[in-house]
Amino acid sequence: MREVGIDVKRCVGCLLLSVTLAVHSVGAEWIDASNAGRTLAEKPRISALPLIAFVKRANYGMRGTNATMFGRRTGEGSAICILHPDGRVETVFETATGFILDLTPSYDGKTLVMSYKPTVGDPFHVWEINADGSGLRQVTDGPYHDFNPVYYPDGRIVFCSSRSESYSLCQDFLASSLHICAADGSDLRRIDFTTLCTVSPAIMPDGSIICSRWEYQDKNIFSWQGLWTIHPDGRQLKLYYGNTLTVPNSLYGPEPVPGTGNVVFTMAAHHHVPIGDIAIVDRSKGIENPAAMRPMTRGTKYEVTQDPHWNDGAKRSWRPGDKLYPKAYVDPMPLDADHSLVSFAGSSKRHALYLLRHDGFIAPLHASEDYSCYSAVPLAPRPRPETIPGECPQEPGEGYFFVQDVYQGLLEQGVARGEVKALRVIRVQPKKYNTEGPRYHDHYPLVGYGSYYVKDNLGTVPVDETGTAYFKAPSNCELYFIALDANGKEIQRMGTVTQITTGERVSCIGCHENRDEAPPSIRSAFARLKRPPDTITPPPWGAGAFDYVKHVQPIFDRYCTSCHSGPAPKMGVDLSGDKSRFFNMSYETLINRKQVDYYYINPGPTGVFAAKESGSWTSGLTKRIESKHSGVDMDDQSRRAIYAWIDSNVQYYPRYDMSRPHTVGGRDPWSVLNEKRQNVPAPWFAELTGVFQKNCASCHPKRLPLRRGPLASPVPAWINLTRPENSRLINAHLPREKGGMGLPMRNKKDDVLQTQSDEVATAMLQAIRKGSAALHAMPRVDMEGAVYIPQQRKFDRVF
Repeated sequence: MREVGIDVKRCVGCLLLSVTLAVHSVGAEWIDASNAGRTLAEKPRISALPLIAFVKRANYGMRGTNATMFGRRTGEGSAICILHPDGRVETVFETATGFILDLTPSYDGKTLVMSYKPTVGDPFHVWEINADGSGLRQVTDGPYHDFNPVYYPDGRIVFCSSRSESYSLCQDFLASSLHICAADGSDLRRIDFTTLCTVSPAIMPDGSIICSRWEYQDKNIFSWQGLWTIHPDGRQLKLYYGNTLTVPNSLYGPEPVPGTGNVVFTMAAHHHVPIGDIAIVDRSKGIENPAAMRPMTRGTKYEVTQDPHWNDGAKRSWRPGDKLYPKAYVDPMPLDADHSLVSFAGSSKRHALYLLRHDGFIAPLHASEDYSCYSAVPLAPRPRPETIPGECPQEPGEGYFFVQDVYQGLLEQGVARGEVKALRVIRVQPKKYNTEGPRYHDHYPLVGYGSYYVKDNLGTVPVDETGTAYFKAPSNCELYFIALDANGKEIQRMGTVTQITTGERVSCIGCHENRDEAPPSIRSAFARLKRPPDTITPPPWGAGAFDYVKHVQPIFDRYCTSCHSGPAPKMGVDLSGDKSRFFNMSYETLINRKQVDYYYINPGPTGVFAAKESGSWTSGLTKRIESKHSGVDMDDQSRRAIYAWIDSNVQYYPRYDMSRPHTVGGRDPWSVLNEKRQNVPAPWFAELTGVFQKNCASCHPKRLPLRRGPLASPVPAWINLTRPENSRLINAHLPREKGGMGLPMRNKKDDVLQTQSDEVATAMLQAIRKGSAALHAMPRVDMEGAVYIPQQRKFDRVF
């Protein structure tokens, strides 16, 4: 712990005054914040409030997705102030060059822990200060952002940090996870193993930690920021409320309401700072029930929404919740069962302090024309929550999962007992590199048309005839499971993630069962615990990341390419492994022909995956395999490999590494970096585009896009970079008797290229051959000989 001595009274050049300020006279009447037109004769007893500490600064000072804003550049100048019951405001600490994000008081009200940076170019760290402004101490240090600290009842400090050393999947942001340390910063331990972002923790009365957690396992990326709880030893990660809501996009900054069992939070957007309306949730009404959440203010147009169908997220129903209302509310802090402190910007451009009654009335406490007020907290003793003992093991190992009966939750969806034979165990890899190049399909580096994640197929564990499973799984990582039938097809996918710490034992009742109902007692299930747990059986092709080129393409080479390859593949379906712009021909074909069921999570489903309505169960490719298409009787191992790939959400690349960083999607052979580090067409592609524009654009006005085309655009598959002579761009209009596809031209139906030596075809072929040579000179990571180029991994970066 580092002592820092600062005399704020002598600080020269401060942007904010280091003197006692007079409160503006804003009255002390209750105002209807619910816009219901109500009146209230009773006046607030503001003089009875305790001392209130808050942060003052010029504005909110942050931007970016609210789960990852901690890494974004802030404004300069902040102060800690104390609001006295008589209206006086005292500045006890001030910085001209730094920034304070938030405050949390100790349980005796004598100290504050805060997210603070001495200059705007520094990362946030955890600092502690006495409530009178003395004794500033730095608690954490190192090349990371540490933020959102809160005191745990035993004296430790819980906080969020970029020490997880991973990145947001779709934007230029750092990821974050929960950590805990001693009061002096020692014994620092990670307690949640998210691959994305956990923020804004608070301590519940039972000693568990509630937080906002952003995760999207094959689901909509905008609305999955619900409330979760976890123990300080990393155990018992559980959904608290709201993982299937579309509006609001984010439930931010939860705080328990004393004596009620309820929680208040800010209803926030996804792409903006967490300013919105204040709501209270009574989870006894259901952890996914919109009626359990009651907005107490109306500073926004958010209407609590849950899509009626699990896959309605594709209709972009999240968008009404992704709008910033800057004159709304933020930072609720409950004082008792009926009142909270909040910050609100109504008619003013600045946020001011208000007292919120939980029936929807507010009363002004302090406002200024010169600065905004945030993170108001009471400086008074408050009940100390229970303490959950234990420390999170940091060494990787194994934990134990026990599923009592998978059919609890499946039976009502039409799944018959005996159908589920196994669970596939999948590990989600944290993103290794930041989004620092142009995105394709909204992500960089590109993984596939569906999954943004690189996922490891660890294998399967058996489910017995009663529906029970008991098995060991890797600890200290993110996992999810898929229920499989006897053929290895997906019956139901777990659309969220879980974790287990080393040595931890976790049990669940079933698969998406109703938590509000008591579980049935099944003796045979508990008898299973008397025997050793099962170990994961890896797939025949080996445990590890889903790899389309190694695991799936050889199957098509063995069974399909005799008909479906070459310059004129049967039915125009090319299932060869020849390279396209980002993937290979078979992958492009199956996606563009809609033969596989996958989810583009920008946006994707918002509800719980329904049984027998996703993945391999509903894919057209599955139906062709099962019908023994063209007399092909595929072997069991091959079928299972294809089903596993589909159910991975069609992952193509098995790694985040790149051999072509800063090209489109980090994979692109069509583009190069010029001397100014700008992404421009590769010379061969520029040559090809010139020929195409001159001769083909009249029929194909959308031409050959360098950046992005429609999701199902066939353009990336028009060019074969392995066998240029097989390119559809050349062979589409070549007559069948000449070995081409014989497709008529749009404007001149009978005018097809008579020979592949035609001047236009020859010019395009020469250009594509140059592209093929360039690709093989610098192999992509789905090719032999690829050289991975490491990128910057800087976790204290300020963007």
